Amino acid sequence: MFDSHTMPVWIALIIIIAILIPCVSALRVYSRYRRVAKTLPAPRVIQQIKPGTLDEKRDNLASGLLTDWQNLPEEDRETTREALWTAMLLEAVSDGNIDPRELEFVADLFERMGSDGAGREPVVEAAERVHTDQKAALRAISGASGISDPAKEYILAGAFLVSLSDHALAESETDCMGDIADALAISQRDRKVMFKGIANRLDV
Repeated sequence: MFDSHTMPVWIALIIIIAILIPCVSALRVYSRYRRVAKTLPAPRVIQQIKPGTLDEKRDNLASGLLTDWQNLPEEDRETTREALWTAMLLEAVSDGNIDPRELEFVADLFERMGSDGAGREPVVEAAERVHTDQKAALRAISGASGISDPAKEYILAGAFLVSLSDHALAESETDCMGDIADALAISQRDRKVMFKGIANRLDV
């Protein structure tokens, strides 16, 4: 099978495969990013909004989310809050940095939800744990995959608002939104509708 004539051919094939596998993987990741990115406001749109105006839009939607949470089915409410907590922290660390503005937003929202121990220090500690093991965070979020669709959209909206706290929308943050949707077992069609609904509610 391997002789002086066939060896160069096999070596060439192995090299080609070694090159193609990462390229195909990168293409799949990019295609997935594009699917999510198409349904979210473009980063340039976010950047064109004045920081004060963007904060106002974000805070208005956050207030709406608090009302939404109270209106969720009682059996979904606590599961949704736990998954939201993890999803928001995951979104906050998805770009590789722990931005104090994002963590402040998480702490403020959960204090308004009446959560105990949601001050700044507990949020920072929790974010560091999520940053260390993001796969574990996604597994935790997947525990909420059986909740209602409105509850799932609620979690996506909360995670998206975290990404806006630094007045930007990074590619890694968009990817993270896709990962959260995957963990919640949201179909491509449903997540498209949800992301569009979130953008409309944010008025961007």
